[in-house]
Amino acid sequence: MPTVLAAMLCLLLSGCFSWSAEESYKLPKPPQDYKNLVSAVNQTKRELELQHSTSVEDVPPSAGDNTSAVQMLDMDGDGSQETAVTFFRVVGAEMPLRICFYTLQEDGSYALTASIRGEGDGVYAVHYADMDGQKDEVTGKTCKEIVVSWQMGGNAYYLGVYALDGGQSQTLATVTYDSYKIVDLDRDSLMELAVCHIDQEQKLGEVELYNWNTAGLLNVEKAPLSANMTGIWQIRTNYLTDFVPALYIAGDLTDGTRVMDVVTIREGELVNLTLDPDTRDSREGTGQRRDISFSDVNSDSILELPRLWQLPSRGGLSGVWLADWVQYDNRGRAQEVCTTYHNVADGWYLVIPDSWRSRLVIYRNDSVSGQRAVIFALWQGEGKEPLPFLSIYKLTGASRNLRATSANRFILAEDSSTVYAATFYNTWDCGLDQSGLLENFRLIVSSWSND
Repeated sequence: MPTVLAAMLCLLLSGCFSWSAEESYKLPKPPQDYKNLVSAVNQTKRELELQHSTSVEDVPPSAGDNTSAVQMLDMDGDGSQETAVTFFRVVGAEMPLRICFYTLQEDGSYALTASIRGEGDGVYAVHYADMDGQKDEVTGKTCKEIVVSWQMGGNAYYLGVYALDGGQSQTLATVTYDSYKIVDLDRDSLMELAVCHIDQEQKLGEVELYNWNTAGLLNVEKAPLSANMTGIWQIRTNYLTDFVPALYIAGDLTDGTRVMDVVTIREGELVNLTLDPDTRDSREGTGQRRDISFSDVNSDSILELPRLWQLPSRGGLSGVWLADWVQYDNRGRAQEVCTTYHNVADGWYLVIPDSWRSRLVIYRNDSVSGQRAVIFALWQGEGKEPLPFLSIYKLTGASRNLRATSANRFILAEDSSTVYAATFYNTWDCGLDQSGLLENFRLIVSSWSND
């Protein structure tokens, strides 16, 4: 057995056993559960090799939250991890991929109880979720379904949804996709599969929501995405202002701009809240700015969408971009929550008070090594220099902590290699003091993993 698989089995199973003080002086021995599972896995590999007269490789998923070579699962929700899952490729077989499920028996052994076959080069990602709520007739327990993204080669993928029933795997659905999410949009405690498709010829996209009821019957709801879309850049699950679940989808258009769609269930139907019904275009987008997307800028656990606008060019200084951030409710109404200046290059943003907007000038000064400064200034009129009232610094290098507290500066945030600091100038009462600036200053958190 490959070293990586053996090591993973030992790591996963060793936590089930305690050791006495006397035993701690002895050479460690693998726990019996580990040995039993290794034996069952090896037997499966030998049988596959004999059946197909070829070799069998370990091919764990390459993406997602579940990438271990061996995965210990509680498939029936009773709090005990009774199931082990492994991933194989039978070289040269017609359907070479295998996902094998082993169930812990009363005597401590593991038995192969089910397997799923797939086509392609490998398992891209795997998920386990209760999708239909059906219960076993004997045990009365529900069993999680398995959602598998199979990689066909290059950038080609397809999804399979499978149920395990009495030791047999049943295919509930198969579908190609451009992007997908597993989410409970209808709030019935069962998960649905949301799949995004892009028709590259017509440049039209849609979301399909695969929803199973407790009788195992499949219903598919559809909602259009923005017209002229060429691809999905990001898809996230979050909430609307009334904490109704929603999908937030960012895509690229044929003209190179970026667009955002918000999809939810309203009155039992899947709807795109941002879509103009006449033009099929989304009302929300970031244009050519591809470095900014939906985000929870005010930390209320609800995503906001940016509406970008540019400050006027003044005194020979080009106007920078600000963002008005809006939240959507379930009726498709957008409400503005705040305005920010996003300094993506330096990794921070600042919530801008309303009183600054009409007279604000922002410019950079990177002339000092290890110091990147952004200056906020007050427009004084034509022919006059803008009046600086605040500077925010990104400081790096060995002397960063000393420079962060010199010349009336104070620290806003820091990490192992960077200190963010600021200083006010006694030129204009901007309405913020040190504590107010600390409250309005935030670091940019790189993607919430597409959650």
